[in-house]
Amino acid sequence: MLLIVSYCVAAHACYIGSKIAVSLYALQLGASQTTIGWLAAFYASAPLVMGVYSGRVADRHGARWPLISGACVVCAGMLIGVFTSGLASLFVIAVVTGAGFMFFNVAIQTLTGGLGTEADRAKNFSILSIGYSISAFVGPVSVGLAIDNVGYRGAFVMLALFMIPPIIGLSMGKRFRHAGGKKATEAASTAPSGALALLRLPQVRSVVIISGLIVASNDLFAFYLPVYAHSLNFSATLIGFILGVFAVAGFVTRFAMPLLLQHWRAERVMFACLILAACAFAVFPLSVNLAYMMTIAFVLGLGLGCGQPLSMMLGYNRAPPGRAGEVTGMRLTANNIARVVIPVACGALGSTLGASPVFWVNALNLAAVSALVWRQ
Repeated sequence: MLLIVSYCVAAHACYIGSKIAVSLYALQLGASQTTIGWLAAFYASAPLVMGVYSGRVADRHGARWPLISGACVVCAGMLIGVFTSGLASLFVIAVVTGAGFMFFNVAIQTLTGGLGTEADRAKNFSILSIGYSISAFVGPVSVGLAIDNVGYRGAFVMLALFMIPPIIGLSMGKRFRHAGGKKATEAASTAPSGALALLRLPQVRSVVIISGLIVASNDLFAFYLPVYAHSLNFSATLIGFILGVFAVAGFVTRFAMPLLLQHWRAERVMFACLILAACAFAVFPLSVNLAYMMTIAFVLGLGLGCGQPLSMMLGYNRAPPGRAGEVTGMRLTANNIARVVIPVACGALGSTLGASPVFWVNALNLAAVSALVWRQ
């Protein structure tokens, strides 16, 4: 499990860091908030159409080759940033990196769900989510420091180097060749076939919707905070540290997750955390003081930190046997629908009405999600 987490940290740090580098570079080139929103949406364009397919690949062929191919494609996306320049190249980086990370991410989550027994699943997903928190700190902080000290080309070189250990380790080892999700031989004869049939299952449909809306909120902060802070003349290093504080809070929440789940149902834990996050979003734009922004970012991270591990666990638990990877891909497809719609809409909203309405709309979104979770 520790090896899986180390690969996840490297790939996710590269993915998150690239989003910040791409956004800030585009702003330096004179791009508008609307253009930044489209750049963020392009990260989700390939996952939007290939998410379910990537899950089927992981179900049928195991996790190893989707992990290797995904890592190589993400690295290629960073090399585009090293050897090219201009706004058009940033859109290419977004598409390539989003496609590669989608294959890697679906495989790593399906692999995690298939390790050990059902009793180990909550612990395994909590450990994996801690890895996501570590990378959510490493990516923004390292890329912010790199941009301010060695420039954007140097930052892309650093991000490309993040992918070398997973590529070498997965290529040389054969540990995950046959590892995947629930075995297809366990499937009942009544198991639905096709993605639309899976969505007709209430337990699957609800977790797909909830996951998409939570990710919309999480990604909005990662996408819009650099735009908002750049407008306040914050340096890339300071922007990276604010996002790092957000990630540290998620790290704390995920360490506490197993203990919380011993006392309350997963749905009740998620409800309380989402209400906390909604309140943090509502008050975030009330001050431009750095200490205040870091404090609210920490509270926001505490609230949103539960969303990813719990939605991963619920999605795997509710999947029919032999379809865990497909449900994971479907959940990530819903996430990417949110990643297309939310940045474009919020970029346009921010350009027209300013920053505050963007944060307040997201607070309303989280309040609506918490109501949906309460009904589970």
